[in-house]
Amino acid sequence: MFALTQSLLLATAAAGTDVTCVDPYDSEQLTMAVDAALMELQGTKGWFHQLRTSSGYTNAMGVFSCTPDPTKWVYPKAEDAVGLLKRVLDSGELKVAGVKWAGGAADYKTDPINPTGFWPTVLTDIAAKLSANYQKTITVKRTCGTTDYCADSNLVNTEVASGVNVDMSEPYYYLSGFTPANEPRIEALSFSCVTAGTASKFFTKVGSGITTTDELYDAIVAGPNRAVGFTGQGNYDAMSSLLPTSVTPTFVTVDADIEANVLSGALVAGYISEGVTSNSSLFQAFETGIISPRVALFKKPNPTCTADTADEDGLITGFVIIIAVIAVIALLLAVVVVHLIRMEKKGSPLFKPLLTMKGVETVSVASKEDVATA
Repeated sequence: MFALTQSLLLATAAAGTDVTCVDPYDSEQLTMAVDAALMELQGTKGWFHQLRTSSGYTNAMGVFSCTPDPTKWVYPKAEDAVGLLKRVLDSGELKVAGVKWAGGAADYKTDPINPTGFWPTVLTDIAAKLSANYQKTITVKRTCGTTDYCADSNLVNTEVASGVNVDMSEPYYYLSGFTPANEPRIEALSFSCVTAGTASKFFTKVGSGITTTDELYDAIVAGPNRAVGFTGQGNYDAMSSLLPTSVTPTFVTVDADIEANVLSGALVAGYISEGVTSNSSLFQAFETGIISPRVALFKKPNPTCTADTADEDGLITGFVIIIAVIAVIALLLAVVVVHLIRMEKKGSPLFKPLLTMKGVETVSVASKEDVATA
């Protein structure tokens, strides 16, 4: 089988067949361009500090999976652009999938077309760097295919994985977490350099007696209230190892609504992925102990390979020759085996034994007495 496989490969090569592999939504070049823009920003003195202070999101941390040296990051050339980067450059739009939410780090709800805060500014600055490098205006268009925003993070993952309607996700997505198919994001999707890191927290109602993750764990096990509020599935996935299996994750996209449900007792606790609670006199916040790297998600390249039509005749000819040779060899072997069997049955084997066993004749041996009298 191995020899046959090698023969077929040799026949393909001998036929001179050109194999073309294409992914119309290939994200590799766009990921490179976004990384180059991000590293140019992170290598700009004071950029991250000013971003934190102007947005009020002071608990954002610089977590570098990439070295912020803008001289070593390359924007792919516009004339060589393919896949999603070509689509962005041709349309002048960077189509981004995300969820409409509002919290300490961003507000995508008050003015969805012009959201404000830390994360929208990161994406706006990335688009500005892309525009400057490619010398054309590239604007951010938030979309989920048929709507402006996705209803939840699962839809974001689905849209990004397809690449048909969107080019990338917002830059705030957890590198950890899973896709709707329960595949790890880090394996199922491509992703940018880390945009920032966040030290997340749980919070409970003051006086609840729950002030640590261990106490929260025990309270959920004891019940009867086992509901914990999260803004999205990815948030829960990132924290699930800290909570018992009996927890009931409840998804609410507005931080203020999570706080209201904690105060009313509908939720035993809430989760803050970014920032702090609105009122420290009402809520007791405590760190989870987990720092979460945030990234922009991209479609994983998945090219489809085809042989050029002009070379198909040569490829077929090569296969026919190989199959014909194998058939002739098999036929010759069959003829030889049949002939050997027939000769064996006739008593005239083609290959006679090398040694012939002969009968041993009885020979008289004289006794000692006979020798003596002789």
